[in-house]
Amino acid sequence: YGPDRDNPKRVSVGTLALLGQKAIIPRNNEFDLPDDGIASQATWLPDDDAELENAVDAVKDARIVIMNPPFTNRTKMGEKFPKEIQQALRNRTDALETLSGSGSQPDGIFDKNSIRPLFVALADHCEKRPDGVVSMIKPTIALTTTSGLKERQWLAQRFHIHTVLTCHQPGNINLSQNTNINESIVVMRRHAVKGPKPPTRFINLDRMPTNEREVDDLHQCIMECEEGEMRNGWGEISYWPAERMDEGDWTPAIWRAPQLASAAAAFANHQDMRTIREHGYSCWKTNATIVKKDFIPAAPGNPGSFPIIDSKGADGQKIIRSTPDAEWKPVTLDEDRRIPQSVQKLLEKAGHLLITSGQRTSTARLSAIASDDKYVGRGWLPITGPNAQEAKAIAVFINATAGRLQLLRNTGRTLAFPVYNPKPLESIRIPDVKNARVRDALADCWERTVDMEVPQYRDGECEVRRLWDEAVAAALGWDAAELERLRLLLHREPHVRGLGYNQYADELG
Repeated sequence: YGPDRDNPKRVSVGTLALLGQKAIIPRNNEFDLPDDGIASQATWLPDDDAELENAVDAVKDARIVIMNPPFTNRTKMGEKFPKEIQQALRNRTDALETLSGSGSQPDGIFDKNSIRPLFVALADHCEKRPDGVVSMIKPTIALTTTSGLKERQWLAQRFHIHTVLTCHQPGNINLSQNTNINESIVVMRRHAVKGPKPPTRFINLDRMPTNEREVDDLHQCIMECEEGEMRNGWGEISYWPAERMDEGDWTPAIWRAPQLASAAAAFANHQDMRTIREHGYSCWKTNATIVKKDFIPAAPGNPGSFPIIDSKGADGQKIIRSTPDAEWKPVTLDEDRRIPQSVQKLLEKAGHLLITSGQRTSTARLSAIASDDKYVGRGWLPITGPNAQEAKAIAVFINATAGRLQLLRNTGRTLAFPVYNPKPLESIRIPDVKNARVRDALADCWERTVDMEVPQYRDGECEVRRLWDEAVAAALGWDAAELERLRLLLHREPHVRGLGYNQYADELG
């Protein structure tokens, strides 16, 4: 890994160098370059490198591939080397991406921000046996994010996704060293049998084994439990249809309760509701660079200043009514001390409805806020299009269980502190708020609960969330008891409660 001692202009990229070996990735005639191109950056060597022969022999036609591919940003490649070597490493990696694509056509799975997909492609090349198995550690959010969709679909086309294992105990969520993000083990097997693939087994753990005895006990409990709760408080086993895995929906990994995965998927695909985008509404994200350049914090009453919705934590928005908690003003006013065009453009994106751009799922309070006035936000994304009554109705729905489950299944960054972008938010399905009966029923609930302080998510059951769910049930003709069951399960989710199943705060001191 790093510069070649004999030829410093050439660099090696460790395991990924196998992607440049013909024994691993045979070249097809369409891709092969003429003789004068053999020494190019893309190929370097037409035959296998003698120094890599042992590695090629070791991995070619492997029966099992086990890996923990790096998921750090591509810009961090070779940090220990000078910048010119780092750039050479990135160039060589780009060339190997081209070679890899020539063999298996992994269209859409490569990402210029990460080299992890290249390891995934390498595993597919190395393991070709009909009974072959690939097992990898993946960030759990990679099983849900929009950016990882193509890769999930690509893997599901080539393998039966046999098992996904995730631990949900807060503080015990990682499988790699030097990281504190949620990680999952994904086990995949070639599907050589004709006919439909079996469903995928999801193992959701309540704790990690801490010694060899517990490892053996967990293994025995997994082997003897076909489905449901495992013995000795290890967690729960459930199954997810192969059709959903093929579509790229691997969301059971993010929920401790399998019922929430099913319910969230049902709401996200509910045919009686349309997405925010299909309603003709738009979500707009404040460009942080523009804000930093054009605006500065201000005190109320300053010339050209205007209120914004800023804080999104426990001390920020505490009621469902949008409550400005900061002011901005333009860095400069025009010569007549009028509001400059940059501010006018920003305020044109203000909305009666704002949805969180990301929040801690245990200590925050609200997912959406609304009011008769329009606002822009920094921790909140305005939704343009709905009028005040429609905005109030939508805010109630998104704060209710059916809305929160959809929001949480589109997580980004980490499970405990997801970050949301406009496109996933616009995909959330909401009731038809153009229907006067539905709109008025939900907006009336907003009026009745507008002054009620909303507890933090980790506080669990409360009157205001019960009232929101009852309003949704009444407006849409849904079963209120079923929404209550899901709400109570959501309160117990470890990344919401802040504690794992069968874990109590006094145990932590």
